[in-house]
Amino acid sequence: MESMMIRIGKRLAVATAAVSILAIALTGCGRADDGGNGNNADQAKSSPGITDTTIKLGGSFPLSGPLSRNGQTQLAATKAYIDEVNDAGGVKMGDGKTRTIDFVYYDDAYDPARLVQNFRRLVDQDQVFGTFGMFGTASNLAAMPVANDLKVPQVYLGTGAAVFSQDRKANPYTVGWWPTYQTEASTFGKYLVSLDKPLKVAFLAQNDDQGDAYLEGLKASIEGSKVTLVKEARFAPTDTVYDSQVSSLAATGADALFSGVNVPPAQSRVLEKLGELQWHPTTYLPIVSAARSVVTAAKAGDFLPQLYSGAFTKDPCDAQFENDDDVVRYKKVMKQRDPKVDVCFINTIFGWGMADSMVKTLEQTKAPNREAFMQAIQGMTDENIDLVLDDLSFDGGDVTVPPISHVVVRHFENGDWKKVSVG
Repeated sequence: MESMMIRIGKRLAVATAAVSILAIALTGCGRADDGGNGNNADQAKSSPGITDTTIKLGGSFPLSGPLSRNGQTQLAATKAYIDEVNDAGGVKMGDGKTRTIDFVYYDDAYDPARLVQNFRRLVDQDQVFGTFGMFGTASNLAAMPVANDLKVPQVYLGTGAAVFSQDRKANPYTVGWWPTYQTEASTFGKYLVSLDKPLKVAFLAQNDDQGDAYLEGLKASIEGSKVTLVKEARFAPTDTVYDSQVSSLAATGADALFSGVNVPPAQSRVLEKLGELQWHPTTYLPIVSAARSVVTAAKAGDFLPQLYSGAFTKDPCDAQFENDDDVVRYKKVMKQRDPKVDVCFINTIFGWGMADSMVKTLEQTKAPNREAFMQAIQGMTDENIDLVLDDLSFDGGDVTVPPISHVVVRHFENGDWKKVSVG
């Protein structure tokens, strides 16, 4: 059955202006030039998907399949943000023109082949200016060569894989968004090291590049310390229960566990298994599977371990952010536009932050073309993004890391996540 397409805003006429390709000044590492130089006449030429009054953007999300809740909530927040911008008149871009956003999207069911198909459809048929917020490592990896060959922005991606940000010279039209999996795992390792005592840590993760990235970050952070990695256990991406792996790790008697499980129901089952085994190591849950509901759904009895996770966004349901301006506006808009969506779910928060990143980039885009848009990302070196923690910022100028590249450590206590100090 053909994917459903939904549009936000007015229909756009397909842009027919010729596209002029400009070189994006990127260095192999460190900061890139802001891209401000170039021929003014060429800069003024328009890319497909943009007129003086509208800009067409696209995306592909897992609206069905095992991660449908993640995709649906992220999309709901993205749509709500865009609707709010359009109802206020649109986004005033860096060229001085105000445009409403026409947002086109399809369901990919978390299938890389379908995402690539959707991406080509967005570019070839829908004539989008660019895409953002697309979900998943394997899916975005499959789309990345297509995006860069066609020179269509593929930005602010729903994945922590380093490959989308570590070499923007090779892939100048692809940019990640949130911190890498290496960064997340290393943050937990650094916390264990900061305790300054001998600790044994066990490791559970998917048997793929994502699991390798977690392992790389953990190993690097504990090297030369009193913390030692005693055992690794892996599972296939298609597995949903990891009881045997958890049992083998429990046999080590490790003091800590990195539970690199990204599917929320499966993570709840891991916590239940810890309870059944009466093993309670200090346990780390990845950001994407650390919702309160994941913890509360686990029937672990009195053996729920000390839980830690990372964060780079504000928690709208945490009392400490009750009067935060970003959070107040976010909750108000979501209640008005899509009241059934869980505003505390991590992908809802991501969808809002990605949309805010996109609009703020458009505000800095000084010409109606894709090259100027990518240059605008490089020029955003200390940007405050809605729902991102105040002490973290968006930095698109460092072309070797994602724009948001830091994580804080949280501890689960009294039914909520609380920030803890490291070191």
